[in-house]
Amino acid sequence: MEPEWRLRSQNIDRLPKNTPDSKLQKLLVCLGRSCRKYNSEQVFNNFKRNVPPNTELISIGCLGQCGNGPMVLVEVKSKPIWYSEVHPDEVATIVKQHLIGKSPVKKMLYPKFHPQKYQ
Repeated sequence: MEPEWRLRSQNIDRLPKNTPDSKLQKLLVCLGRSCRKYNSEQVFNNFKRNVPPNTELISIGCLGQCGNGPMVLVEVKSKPIWYSEVHPDEVATIVKQHLIGKSPVKKMLYPKFHPQKYQ
């Protein structure tokens, strides 16, 4: 499924010129009906205001994990890290610790895909 739209950070121009696009991390936020019932639009908007320069923010119609949302997927070099039940107030933690600090937020990981790996 193609994303509804993509948003690169407004700070993308600050990246070194020799940084290939393949080093960008992708941040997908589910905006499907089930996730929207749990404020995924606010989660997306909070990410939109705080997305780091090396991150491509993508809204997507459904990530296929209905009932566990809002779902957020971080992909770096095709390695997926899933977050479930993300509250709008938790976006800053994901941005600071995972997107900038490169360390997944263990207590927020989706247990279906990360049962013991990081917890």
